[in-house]
Amino acid sequence: FRSSTVAEMSPFANTLTNWKKEIINSFIIVDDKANRKMNTAIVENRNKSIKLLKHASNGYLNWERFRNRILYTLNEDTTFYYTSIRKDGK
Repeated sequence: FRSSTVAEMSPFANTLTNWKKEIINSFIIVDDKANRKMNTAIVENRNKSIKLLKHASNGYLNWERFRNRILYTLNEDTTFYYTSIRKDGK
């Protein structure tokens, strides 16, 4: 990519060079049984759930109540909790 005459390829080549380790690590399989790769999907889902709670409540003025609501809602042992729907339907 560095030897290309297209002007946009030089920044792209720099990006590949700077992020080489992270790009390679994204292809490494972590769990051999399920053939899964490591990603941040669970964390991103939790962040989205927290943002939805915050939006639905029109804001919390009391940090402790907001924290308790998040912990209660994300806890699977409670009667009401958020679940993530997987794309494969499970």
